[in-house]
Amino acid sequence: MLEIKPLAFDSLGVRSMATFISTPDVNIIIDPSASLAPLRYGLPPHELEVKELHNSIEVIKNYISFSDVVVITHYHYDHHDPGKLIPLELLTSKDLLVKDPDNMINVSQRIRASKFLRSVKEVGANIKIADSREFKYGKTLITVSRPQQHGNNDKLGYVLMVLIRYEGYSIIFTSDIEGFLNDYSMKFIEGADVAIVDGPPTYLINNAYSEDEIRSCVENLAILSKKVSKLVIDHHMLRDLNYRNVFNIIKDLSGVNVITAAEFLGLEPNLLEARRRELYRRSSLPTT
Repeated sequence: MLEIKPLAFDSLGVRSMATFISTPDVNIIIDPSASLAPLRYGLPPHELEVKELHNSIEVIKNYISFSDVVVITHYHYDHHDPGKLIPLELLTSKDLLVKDPDNMINVSQRIRASKFLRSVKEVGANIKIADSREFKYGKTLITVSRPQQHGNNDKLGYVLMVLIRYEGYSIIFTSDIEGFLNDYSMKFIEGADVAIVDGPPTYLINNAYSEDEIRSCVENLAILSKKVSKLVIDHHMLRDLNYRNVFNIIKDLSGVNVITAAEFLGLEPNLLEARRRELYRRSSLPTT
């Protein structure tokens, strides 16, 4: 009936939440991009990360080619590609549902959005501002949330959540809310059959985020895990080698097992960025 395929995620070795969803009516790809942390532990990307990025981009390009709808939830490079790795011509004639480039957006993303949308308009993409709107394709309904903060404040801008429904089955994609759930977002997500959620960046605790903020996120995710049929947590949280400790806390609080995008696919998580220091210790291969 529906196909849900995580294409590139942090648990698959790159910074990304690229997801493909197919219904009998329409093929949808959300946030078709991927990137690498330029520095982690003071180290540039390892060769294995670079290789995985290339592989992920090829997969994403393939799925864009037979998608009808492309959704861009915000303008960070792990969620949209400005044409550096993915040819913009692949978006020709696609419906492009995008975050509003002018409202509830920070300066850096406004600049990126302006350049990106000007370029995709030139290649013939059908640009549609998506914030707080619904789009219908046959029996498939795409509902886009009002803008939500990227994390614990608006410094990094705002993102869109996406709800896809087909004949009583629903899928939620939260983008980069980082586990900072409010009453609106909780209500938007609850009841979904599958929720693909960005967890809190626990690797930044006591840096950009306080222990209390992270604790609140984890408690919110535990509550959410009981309100959806299957909860997939990935992205920022999978940059922490100890992410499983958080999953265990969620289970202790809720009795629910949550999984990564890799595990959703039946694969073992492959945390290349979190293991970057280890990769360099094990190999002297240069980055290319």
